[in-house]
Amino acid sequence: MSSEIKTNADLEKSAEKMGEVTFEDAIEITGHGKFNNFVLLTCGLIMLNVSMESVGMSYVITAAECDLGLTSEHKGLITAAAFIGIISTSFLWGYLGDRYGRRAVMLPAMISSAAFSLASSFASDVWMILLLRILTGCLVSASSATVYAYLGEMHVSSRRASAIAWGSAFISFSFIILPGLAWVIIPGQWTWQWGAIRLAPWRVFMWSWCAPGLLASVALLVLPESPRYLLAAKGPEAALPVLSTMFAWNQGKAASCFPVEKIASSNTESTKGGFVGAIKNISLLFRPPLIRCVIISHISMFAIFMLSSGLYMWVPDILNNILNSKSEESITICQIVHDKFQAARNLTLEADLKFCHTEVSVGVFPISMGMGSVFAITYLAIGFFIDRIGKKALYCGIMFVCGLATIGAAFVPQGGAATALLIIALCSGCAASILAAIAVDVFPTCL
Repeated sequence: MSSEIKTNADLEKSAEKMGEVTFEDAIEITGHGKFNNFVLLTCGLIMLNVSMESVGMSYVITAAECDLGLTSEHKGLITAAAFIGIISTSFLWGYLGDRYGRRAVMLPAMISSAAFSLASSFASDVWMILLLRILTGCLVSASSATVYAYLGEMHVSSRRASAIAWGSAFISFSFIILPGLAWVIIPGQWTWQWGAIRLAPWRVFMWSWCAPGLLASVALLVLPESPRYLLAAKGPEAALPVLSTMFAWNQGKAASCFPVEKIASSNTESTKGGFVGAIKNISLLFRPPLIRCVIISHISMFAIFMLSSGLYMWVPDILNNILNSKSEESITICQIVHDKFQAARNLTLEADLKFCHTEVSVGVFPISMGMGSVFAITYLAIGFFIDRIGKKALYCGIMFVCGLATIGAAFVPQGGAATALLIIALCSGCAASILAAIAVDVFPTCL
């Protein structure tokens, strides 16, 4: 800490003498304090919003089964809807984020996603809610595609990886907050007829998860654009006022006291050139040396979401079936999923709906909250160890352990043991923050 203070002091003195410093030196001079903590909180809320919008439907599908006439196939489509929207538009949002700015893209998209999310809660049939959830996912994708870049670019290189890891810890909070809210709201027996729509607790539950995104939108109104983006897109003159603001927040002084008068303009990455320029920039991804990084990072991220999010979407439904199982014999998770699909094939939708009764076991919610607590501990451990162990070693270690746990969860017949292994397997999602930190370091700002 003393060496860091000394370094900042030396940089301030040199800045006063020279009047011109490099961008990295200038951002070091701003220090680390209230501004960075506020950015971390805001980006954490954005990640919380993305996670809640992505996986929240997994708690709704069982409760909404009768109201919307859902089969197992319908449940799969609805829980995948947000991810369909995120995947299909992430490239577009990445381009827009590089072209117009991180904050400029996230702010309107988050407000719009909240509007579509609220609209989806009033859906009266499976196809309406599917369409609205896909559109919600398309807008949530704007934050998902740019929040890591925004958070990383607001910190000095030495703190970037840990900042992204700490911010990603908010994702784990969604796995505590969502089942907690579901526990309070969904078991309610009340209903209210509003026109053609039957308002039920699961619809109110959908309203609740819009709050983090709206809070983050208000916070973004206060925060400036990323100075690193402004440097790359508009030049040093555009980045200097933002650095002055960061200095004022962190040091408790007026922005005019910022000792840097000019930022050296050498070695800045340009993001200009419109769509054609963006395509030319993107072509760099498919040529050495970046092509190797692209292949590794994309396969690694696919593995993370295949294992964590893809599996997690079914966890509340799987746990509900384990807890409501009338069978005395032990049964594997794979058998539970197989039996559900077999039962769906044996019953027509009309006959099923005629005697439809939804039973949501409240035992699902405390188990899910316990899972969220494990995720939170994992994220916090990553934030603590990432600079000590190294990003690559930590990522490989987590994925190896989670891969073994996934294999074990599929074949262990005891419900308790299978659930424990399932929780360990789902911790693989925490490795996404490590991969994001690596990507922000490896790829240029314009990409």
